[in-house]
Amino acid sequence: MPTVDESVLVQGPERWNEHARRRRAEGPFRPDLRAARLHGADLRGVDLVDADLTGAVLTESYLMTADLRGAILDGADLCEAYLIQADLANCRLVGANLEGADLSGADLTGAVLDPGFQRSAVISDYLTIWS
Repeated sequence: MPTVDESVLVQGPERWNEHARRRRAEGPFRPDLRAARLHGADLRGVDLVDADLTGAVLTESYLMTADLRGAILDGADLCEAYLIQADLANCRLVGANLEGADLSGADLTGAVLDPGFQRSAVISDYLTIWS
């Protein structure tokens, strides 16, 4: 059963960002998106700061310019996800599947990656900032 946060997120980035702004105005907000099923979702420019995406399925999702600072993506499936120019600073990606993900221009400053992570498994460019 999807969480309230997942139900709002699947309505699209504009609806989600409005929801996140409103919730943050009320106080601290950590979106609960654990095990969310978001295969192929259009999440361009979405604000997922501090979101808990543990075990989420984001395969082939469009996360271009998404703000994922401080997000927990442990065990998430990001296979072939488009994370072009996404902000992944200080996020956790331990056990995440990044096979074929496009991290071109992404910022991974301070990100915690799986010890077995291999850059050759992802698409990146000279603008990608690695931790």
